[in-house]
Amino acid sequence: MASSPPGRLVLTPAPLGDSPVPTGRTLMIHPPYVHDNYLTGDALFSPDRLPFLPVAPLYAAELLETHGLAEPTLFDCQLHDLREHPDLEGYDSFGISVMGAQNITPAAHVHRYLTVDRELPAARVHIGGQGIERLSREEFGRIFPGAHKTDRQALAGLPGAMDIDLQRQLDRLPEPDLRIYLAHEMTLPFSQGCLFGCSFCGAQTRRRESFFNVRAHFDTACRLATRFGVSSLYLYCTSLDFFQQGLPGGDLDQLTGQLESIIELKERYPDLDIGMHALTRADSYNAAMRSEHVRDLVLRAGFDRFGFGADGAASVEVLRAMRKHADTLRSDLITAFQHMEENSLTPEILYVFGIPEDTEETLAETRALCGLLLETFPSSEYRGFPAKNEIPGNANWNRKGWRGSAEHLRLLDEPDYFLNLGFETLANEISHPDPAMRLMVNHYAVDMSMHAHELGRVRSYLTVPVSRPGAEIMDEHTLGAFREITAHYAPGLVADLDTGNLAARRAALNAAIPKDY
Repeated sequence: MASSPPGRLVLTPAPLGDSPVPTGRTLMIHPPYVHDNYLTGDALFSPDRLPFLPVAPLYAAELLETHGLAEPTLFDCQLHDLREHPDLEGYDSFGISVMGAQNITPAAHVHRYLTVDRELPAARVHIGGQGIERLSREEFGRIFPGAHKTDRQALAGLPGAMDIDLQRQLDRLPEPDLRIYLAHEMTLPFSQGCLFGCSFCGAQTRRRESFFNVRAHFDTACRLATRFGVSSLYLYCTSLDFFQQGLPGGDLDQLTGQLESIIELKERYPDLDIGMHALTRADSYNAAMRSEHVRDLVLRAGFDRFGFGADGAASVEVLRAMRKHADTLRSDLITAFQHMEENSLTPEILYVFGIPEDTEETLAETRALCGLLLETFPSSEYRGFPAKNEIPGNANWNRKGWRGSAEHLRLLDEPDYFLNLGFETLANEISHPDPAMRLMVNHYAVDMSMHAHELGRVRSYLTVPVSRPGAEIMDEHTLGAFREITAHYAPGLVADLDTGNLAARRAALNAAIPKDY
């Protein structure tokens, strides 16, 4: 690290491939939503119907600016057409943010647009984010030729990285964009890290929870809402397990301190209706909620729903295979759901099913538990996700038998297939190469979703994967139920939908499906 004036931190430039950070005049690009990717071919641009404030590139921008490393500007492809940007050639560098595995697909299209269509030097392009940080140098180079792979640690390790706020970056955004973000769900940077190591998870697992400057981020969101006369605000808290401090070895005072800060700030904005939700586990929820004080703080802070991770799997053996560390499955779930119903909270059933250890019997058990919870607890809502056993960053990505497989190589050679790794995507030839397993998983995925649709309590919508000709996704029976579900939001696309034209209608169907958020 080079010497620098007080208050400025300058990193010594690293050779290509050694994770340098963007420098100079930098355009921080948030790629299009994966199912509204207008950079594929000559697609027409239309703004995303459910855009969210892109916190990750804004956070990176603030760190770069705070430490004198770059002069960043945000470009959000959700709201604006990158092809109409008047001065891409005038930037010294570009930062592309990749949230998760499926977002590699639109990020690769942004990279291709910059380096091929606009013929900008690939060495100016920096790719970062959770979705790509566990790719090997070789894997990254095949997907993003010539670009820099910027690990989050290059920024997260800077002094004060967890303490910044985003006010300066937000003040530069156009007023119409800010109004759009405020009209939809906002992200509240709350914490990162989870002690558990669930095999399917690509987030920051096996590490202690650390907290962002929650007070500053919450106050910034409230001030924005007040500035634009917005009467309500809904926030998603980024914790992987909101109540994990309630488990043995945790410090519940850390959680209650954050909640007390939120409540104190809420009182300064009496005209603002604030709601929040987060993810948790049944065992941590139960442990923390044994305290009436914690319960009261949660309710006063404005929380109205919690999603219960992969706890919905009905087989303890399957949960052990996921490394979910849950041996009292049904009792924990029922205790948590009962407590939530008594306190006017909505439990979200976040099923992850279809891992290799699943069988017809375990999937049937999961389907039965889904029905039991939905029918027993009328406040509950369903969000079901066919498992993606290997995604960059999870425990299975580097396993022997996956690396170098036909499926692994297809992802690297044809990045559009990364779309298939989104959790809402039906089982496919990448995630479930065995045709019999693929059809079985999708049968139960559609059947569970159909049951929730009939009850009017579903929050997840199944998307159609990229597939080669002849690769079966659903049998005729499953497709019949899928047509009934899809008719709720895309009636014009499903009247004559069959296995022969499903692949051709993939993009249109996925664009019409309500976004899971």
